[in-house]
Amino acid sequence: MVNNCYSSSDRIFLLGAGASVDAGMPTVKDLTSDLRNRLRAIRPEFEQVFELIEKKDPSVVQNYERLFEWIHLLLKVCNVPFNKLIHTDINNSIINGTADIEMAVSGEIAKLLEGRQADPKYDPNYLSALADYLPEIGRLKVFSLNYDCCLEDACRSADIDLITGFDPITKKWNPSFFQKQEKGINLYKLHGSLRWFGVGEDDQSRCHLTLMELQSEDIRNLSLNIEILQKPRLVLGPGNKIQPDDPFISLFCEFQSSIMRAHECVIIGYGGGDEHINNAISHALDAGVKIIDINTRGPNGRYLADAHYHYLNQTAQNALLKKNILPWNKN
Repeated sequence: MVNNCYSSSDRIFLLGAGASVDAGMPTVKDLTSDLRNRLRAIRPEFEQVFELIEKKDPSVVQNYERLFEWIHLLLKVCNVPFNKLIHTDINNSIINGTADIEMAVSGEIAKLLEGRQADPKYDPNYLSALADYLPEIGRLKVFSLNYDCCLEDACRSADIDLITGFDPITKKWNPSFFQKQEKGINLYKLHGSLRWFGVGEDDQSRCHLTLMELQSEDIRNLSLNIEILQKPRLVLGPGNKIQPDDPFISLFCEFQSSIMRAHECVIIGYGGGDEHINNAISHALDAGVKIIDINTRGPNGRYLADAHYHYLNQTAQNALLKKNILPWNKN
């Protein structure tokens, strides 16, 4: 284990999609390609929508959230009152497909990621090396933008104490668990999780479901009078991903306050696509927080001129297992 005297407020981690690629999870581009294939198989109109948008904006092939932005725009301009001023030559079948595609995306993304986690090649154990950065005082704070459960699985295999803010007994959201003082990791999943489900009894309104964190064995053990939504709770784009309800608002507020109090923030595999995250990083740099950006795409141009920004061209696995983060911590 790395020998340091950091406290829990000195160093935090932020994980993006690139942090899970070495475990066998898809890049955003690969996920977009797989998603397109699945949508095509569900309904031919979905492929028509994709082709129509791709002709005007090829970037939708790289990132499904760009597709979302176009879908929102098309649905607006084809309906009252916008269609009174803006005319489009889009037939009704494509419009209907556009309206339905967003509803299908969340469930299909979950299925794709769950399929990767079930693959025999899935191996997230390198992420357990985050335990090398446990502080002497308090717990290591790791913020994640990923829906996958790579870090949870890695910590479980390595017997590392990890808290996600959900009661391990009741499975319900209880942020007081983050106050635990024993050595371990606090994981703040800012955009949801494949294991977060809306749960309610038969006599409850679907509008008042309780959010619970459930693994497959938990689902099997639930009583028969419990209803579980088939789709996990994921925060998808486009636009502002800040949700006004718990646990999301509490998790994001914790990120904002933690990055401003930190001595350094180690970012692994983040592509810079979320403006609310970018704003928090920019404010932290202005306050003198050291940002260590680990990815294989290249440095982030918006921060490159800042003396507190440091770029490391490494995969997540190499950076963590070879301790390549360490030289930056000595500056």
